[in-house]
Amino acid sequence: MRLSISGKAMIIYGSIFTVIIFLTFGLSYFGTVGRLEKDLKDTHIALLKQIDKRIEIVFRTTEKDLLNLSEELEYVYFMYDSFDDASKKYANFFGLSNKLKTMVHAGEQFSSVFVYSNTSGDVMTDKTFMKKNESEDHWLESYIEMEGYSKWIATHKVWDGDKMQDVVTLIRPYPLISSPGYRKGLVAVNIHEDILYGMISDVFEGSQEGVHTFIIDDKGNIVTHDDKSKLYKNMTDVPYIKRILSEKGSGQFSAESNEGKQSIFYRTSNYTGWKIVSVIPQAQLYQPLESIRNLMILIVALMVILAMSVLFYVNRRTFKPLDRLARKMSGAIKPTQPGQAVRLDYLETVFDQMFTDREQLEQRVRDSKPVLKWRIVMDMLTGYRTEYTSVSPQLEFTGFSFLPEMFVVCTAEIAKNGGISSKDETLYTYVLCNVAEELINMETAGVAIDLGSGRAAIIFSFGEGDVEKNHLQALTILELVLDIMKHQFGLLVTAGVGRCYRDMKDIPKSYDESQKALQYRMVIGNHAVISFEDLIGSDHQDYYRIIKMTDRIVEALKRTEFEKVQQDVAILYREAVEAGMSPELIRHLSYELIMKSLQAIAATGIDTEETLNSLGNLHERMNRCRDWQELTQIVLTVLEQMAKRVEDKRMQRGSNKLIEKMLVYIEDHYMGSEFSLAQLAAQFELGPTYISKLFKEHTEKNFIDYLIETRINASKQLLTDKNRKINDIAEEVGYTNTRSFLRAFKKYTGMTPTEYRDYVLDSTAKLALE
Repeated sequence: MRLSISGKAMIIYGSIFTVIIFLTFGLSYFGTVGRLEKDLKDTHIALLKQIDKRIEIVFRTTEKDLLNLSEELEYVYFMYDSFDDASKKYANFFGLSNKLKTMVHAGEQFSSVFVYSNTSGDVMTDKTFMKKNESEDHWLESYIEMEGYSKWIATHKVWDGDKMQDVVTLIRPYPLISSPGYRKGLVAVNIHEDILYGMISDVFEGSQEGVHTFIIDDKGNIVTHDDKSKLYKNMTDVPYIKRILSEKGSGQFSAESNEGKQSIFYRTSNYTGWKIVSVIPQAQLYQPLESIRNLMILIVALMVILAMSVLFYVNRRTFKPLDRLARKMSGAIKPTQPGQAVRLDYLETVFDQMFTDREQLEQRVRDSKPVLKWRIVMDMLTGYRTEYTSVSPQLEFTGFSFLPEMFVVCTAEIAKNGGISSKDETLYTYVLCNVAEELINMETAGVAIDLGSGRAAIIFSFGEGDVEKNHLQALTILELVLDIMKHQFGLLVTAGVGRCYRDMKDIPKSYDESQKALQYRMVIGNHAVISFEDLIGSDHQDYYRIIKMTDRIVEALKRTEFEKVQQDVAILYREAVEAGMSPELIRHLSYELIMKSLQAIAATGIDTEETLNSLGNLHERMNRCRDWQELTQIVLTVLEQMAKRVEDKRMQRGSNKLIEKMLVYIEDHYMGSEFSLAQLAAQFELGPTYISKLFKEHTEKNFIDYLIETRINASKQLLTDKNRKINDIAEEVGYTNTRSFLRAFKKYTGMTPTEYRDYVLDSTAKLALE
């Protein structure tokens, strides 16, 4: 049989293409499978290592949090059960409880925190307080003699004051480095077993059928498992578990089980000594290799078909004409059948649909631009995006330009007289962002987004200039924004502004500073631009001077002189605001005043716990205050309730005519330097001991304290006359030694007589001006 030119070309080139394709397939397949198999094993080992690292980071963070907690004074006092009185104990419990709650809320992995005092036998958690004899569940007490300085306990059930939970526990003694027999207590932080397993499932991105990943301790007990029925079980009866427990480090081996041949991957944690185990059926493990093999076979088949098709096409276009030419030249021309024409109407329909889909996709992209813009800006504020080259094109895609040299962040909050509904709040915040962006982009470049709850974040970017100039320009633009929002929309806008930074990675710092500056709204007031650079630090030099003023308020409260209390409280807060104290310090000053007042009324026999319960959640109420006037009103309300309790207590006690006569006698004779309890006893023909007891019962003070207080109060009146000398005043009120008078005056008032005279004269002048 004689072959034509086209036939020979088809056979020769077809054979060559087929051999090349099959050789390529063979070399690729056998060269790839072994490497992929090793990569699969290495990948699973790497995943276990990643799980180990994540767990270790969480556990070390947990241990660090416990170390920080152990340095808190409230923690130390609780361990030693060392308190002067009930109010201090309650205040310490309140402070420790808040810190435990803060620790649990700050660490999303924490389920609960237990603090056990071996001194008192009491246990405090973030949710409850258990006295030694109130609960039988003192599981933590059994670890007081544990070996070592820390211990991780595998999954067990713990009652946290609300419900039973499956937790993994870290226990640390106090003191931190102490041997059994010398420990004052223990602290334990519980991590929910679901959180621990969540770290595994996050790495493996969900569970797969037949695949089990779990953690066991060095004794084969289950720490966490995807099958919750296996919790609290020991796995040492499983053959491959025994092998894992005997091995160190990480590795992989195969084992037979009822479910078939399994691949076992394990890793030993250097931190806890626990074993992280992954059991995968081999059929499932090597399923990707089978898929690759099938895919390669399919590709080979397609390549053969494609090669033959191309060869046929080329042959038809190249060699067939040669055949026809040869036939013509030989005179052996045969008629050919015309080929069927290709129909393109279906392809046209496909391309029309593609163009339609493209238009719809573009519309969706346009609709998603605001969300994309919000996401990009939030990532910049939180520090997830720190490279200008990656952020700038994305912002330009949403329609905003961004300059690379310097950055300033502002946090703004809207308010309105009469309040704003949640619906209007969102609308007004959107208007604020638009106004800010329009004004910023007229001078430089920037972007603004809605943070929710009536707040907006504004980022200024600059392409040139120095730090001071650009910061001042940002403040000027914000003043214009506030002016427009007030006059056109009737809104009060308060803006906190961070410092100007040259690096984009410092945007989160400027954002944090702007939020801190915004807190000074409570002191400065609404509708203002507050720059972080203009604020005074928290270590304020006037704080300790101002806090001494609370002693006068407490003394007036003990005397139930509430008008004097109101006057001194007003002076106290006015001094704090004029001194530029931060909102945090003003709140702390308020807490200090209330605690001193509680201690003072406790001395009169009033139940402080009952008083505190009647006041409600003071901490929450004070934190919600938007200005210092509101905070002042809350403090006055609390002090008024205390004064009423003191007055009621004294009315119940009744009066004593003998004591009233003694008080009159003291008022007439305190000026004598020799006046004493013995003289008073002789005057009323009673024993000094009896008088002292009777005096204490009805005046709530010792005789000597009452005498000194009477003399000091008298000297205060005399000090209002600036022409009187200090030595003369001391002698007039019963002091022969001026140094003794100065010491007593300083102790009772917190100031020297000269300082007190200047303070009273200045306060009187200020009140006169007002």
